[in-house]
Amino acid sequence: MLLLLFITTGALFLLNYQIEKQILTNQILQRALLMGKTLQLNLSELILKSNQADLASIPENEKRQIREFIQNFGEEERHFDIYSENETLHDLFFIDDHSKVIIDYPAGKEGRILPPVEQIDPVTLKRLQQNEIDTRIRRRGRDTILFLTFPLFQQERLLGFGRIEMSMNAAVGLLDRIKLWGFATAAGLFLIGVLFATSMARTVTKPIGELVQAAIRLGRGDLSFRLKESRTDEIGVLQVAFNRMAEGILKLEEIQKRMEKLEVASQLGARVAHEIKNPLNSVGLIIDHLRDRFAPPSLPEREKFLELSENMKKEVNRLNDIVEGFLRFAKPIALSKQPADLNDLIDETLALITPEASQQQIKIGCTYSPGLPKVAVDYHQIRQALLNLLINAIQAMADGGELQVATALIETEVPEVTISIQDTGCGIPPENLPRLFDPYFTTKARGFGLGLSIVSRIIQEHGGRVEVASEIAKGSRFTVHFPVQDDHA
Repeated sequence: MLLLLFITTGALFLLNYQIEKQILTNQILQRALLMGKTLQLNLSELILKSNQADLASIPENEKRQIREFIQNFGEEERHFDIYSENETLHDLFFIDDHSKVIIDYPAGKEGRILPPVEQIDPVTLKRLQQNEIDTRIRRRGRDTILFLTFPLFQQERLLGFGRIEMSMNAAVGLLDRIKLWGFATAAGLFLIGVLFATSMARTVTKPIGELVQAAIRLGRGDLSFRLKESRTDEIGVLQVAFNRMAEGILKLEEIQKRMEKLEVASQLGARVAHEIKNPLNSVGLIIDHLRDRFAPPSLPEREKFLELSENMKKEVNRLNDIVEGFLRFAKPIALSKQPADLNDLIDETLALITPEASQQQIKIGCTYSPGLPKVAVDYHQIRQALLNLLINAIQAMADGGELQVATALIETEVPEVTISIQDTGCGIPPENLPRLFDPYFTTKARGFGLGLSIVSRIIQEHGGRVEVASEIAKGSRFTVHFPVQDDHA
């Protein structure tokens, strides 16, 4: 851009210089033509007094008069106009058609032959014979000379030619100064532009360099590095995009690690379930058999025996439920997606936990976004995931509280429908948040930590994600994000 600016400025300067040069040259040529016409008229009156056929035949006394005219003209010319003091009259003389000087002042300069470059060529001679005045500019050494040649006629008979030589050094000097100042100005502007461009380049290349270094660190696995989002230009957009990309990669790694843990847990769960389920069934059958065949005959002992048998049966059933949970967790999820209204799905799920919430004096509030688009989901799987989240929220409010459920549509590049479940319970310690969705992680006295893992797995299978925010003694908020797709099939 700087080079283009310099070229444009230089081109405009050269164009302006050529225009000024043409204007100045035209002014000088117009003045020279006016001078030539004046001389031609004055000299014609003077020469017409002679009856000679050409200038060479004019008597000496008439030549003397012409020489005096040349001398006086040179002195008067200095005051002719503003150019005369600088563009001085070098010479005024008369020549024939062979470029020989016939009359000049002083007389000692007569008889010389003009140099070839200053002679009248055939083309110019033909123009002069038609009573035209010829003007041209040539170099003579270090000087620039304006040559003006005009014809002298006597009764339509060509006697010879007058030649005026004028210095153009002043005009050339002026043009040279214009050129010098023009180049100096262009160079100055270019230098200022270089300094400005250097400063601008530093402000641009420095953050670009930071972006490059950040990309290198990211490529080496440092996902914690973030750029300062302190700019609002295109570089600032890149900084924001880089930080979002790093956060996205970090989330993907977390999801990948979680999926790996889920895979390990599912394999372990399948093996444990396989090894435990059959013995549990046998134990349950044995308890039933002992209860029926070996009950004591006395009533007090019989009641005690049946109570113990019932407790054993309940514990076996509880173990069986745990094993079933292992089996559900280990089993691959086969989704059957259909477009569903999430507001209706939430209402149906809330109906299952409303009695328990009422017993614990928990108020339930709903805020649904109107016109929420349908989302392709497996109805039963999503209901199970929401039920797990709602049950956890109720368990976190043992002394009562408020449960708020809300839906919303987020207009982003890929629109999302969100479901937020917020409680006013005990909250989750910050150190537990990163491990919250890990299999077998739990802070409950009774539980194996599979509930939230199953929730996370179901939501991820639907292409969504679960976010959690929590404060101790203030409550927690779980937010489920579902992408909205054009094709729900």
